[in-house]
Amino acid sequence: MLTSTPLRIILFIGLLGLAVFELRLAVIAQSSFSGISPDRALRKYQQDPRLLVAYGRQDFLENGGLEKAEHWYQKALLSNPFYIPAWLALAELKNDEGNADRALAILAYVDGLTREVARWRWDKAMLAYQLDQPDILTADLSWLLQQEKVSAKTKQKAVKLAFSLWPEPDQLLSKMGMENLEPLFRHAVRTKDLTTTDYLWPLVDKSAPEAKKVLPYINLLINSRRITAAARIWQKYFPADTLLYNGTFSEPVVNSGFGWRIGYRKKVAVSFSSNNGTPELYLHFSGLDNINYAHTRQYVALPPGHNYSLSGKMRSKGISTDQKPFIEIAGVNCKMPIVSTDMVEEDQDWTPFTLTFTVPDACEAVQIRIRRKPSKNIDNLIKGDFRVKDLSLQETIPNP
Repeated sequence: MLTSTPLRIILFIGLLGLAVFELRLAVIAQSSFSGISPDRALRKYQQDPRLLVAYGRQDFLENGGLEKAEHWYQKALLSNPFYIPAWLALAELKNDEGNADRALAILAYVDGLTREVARWRWDKAMLAYQLDQPDILTADLSWLLQQEKVSAKTKQKAVKLAFSLWPEPDQLLSKMGMENLEPLFRHAVRTKDLTTTDYLWPLVDKSAPEAKKVLPYINLLINSRRITAAARIWQKYFPADTLLYNGTFSEPVVNSGFGWRIGYRKKVAVSFSSNNGTPELYLHFSGLDNINYAHTRQYVALPPGHNYSLSGKMRSKGISTDQKPFIEIAGVNCKMPIVSTDMVEEDQDWTPFTLTFTVPDACEAVQIRIRRKPSKNIDNLIKGDFRVKDLSLQETIPNP
């Protein structure tokens, strides 16, 4: 009777043979689809540099077998002398062995092969970072950010690394170059890096960007409570002759900055429409929600201590519930007495209104918004139409 140890050995050999047999069948099956002979398919499988590098990395990372890993990498290069991942992997291995000179020589060779090649460029940049080669790393990061065909994910990794390596804005721009001004500025805005955006903005402004590309920066300034600075930029890229932007609703929705912001909700349809040739703001309440609504609004930057009046016309049709829409004015990031119109009636023809207010000293801006408060009645699901047109904001001179 066999002891347990010989039995395990026999079972292991049997399973290994079965695995080899299954692999052979898989190669033969694949060859039947590709139209090549099984022997040729097996040879191709054994010479695929991608698989050979994968084998090497497994030995290198999981088993710490540097010699075995190098064997696979060298075999991959024999199969394809220009297979860049094999060269990069070999350079990493040589560096881990302590052979820095050999690793640097391989990096220099690969750098010469891939000057205008996008593929594997990020991997080469990482190797340059690992080997402390700032010239190659800087050139690779700058090049990656300029290429249209490089994926957004890779560009994001490249710009993040650049910001971490050179946190000072002047050094960052010096390393990445003026040709990368736009992606650097976008990333600074996206990450709310006001120090970098403030440094880069004058250069971006001189480059005459499209107005829509400036909006994220304007919003960042507004959200950072730097409203006066945001308003100056807004007025340059979205000029208007009136204090209220697009009070006639004749221009497209900007939905940002100091333009109209429309909070699109499934249960409230909001649009700029035309009724008998006159542009207007149109809201349709679906009757499915007891909504607390303040989602259609516009920020208006105004100097404190001045008096203003807002005028316009409102109309309603079929508005249900006791709580109906109205227009109100409130401060932005400051305490200001809220002023508002009366709620519209259930059915109301075009009705003019005027609201007067004073901007307190602590305020840089106000917001003008469409408002509806939730109802406490049992029948509280609001439905119907609400329209606004001919909005105008004017500074008024107080009576002596």
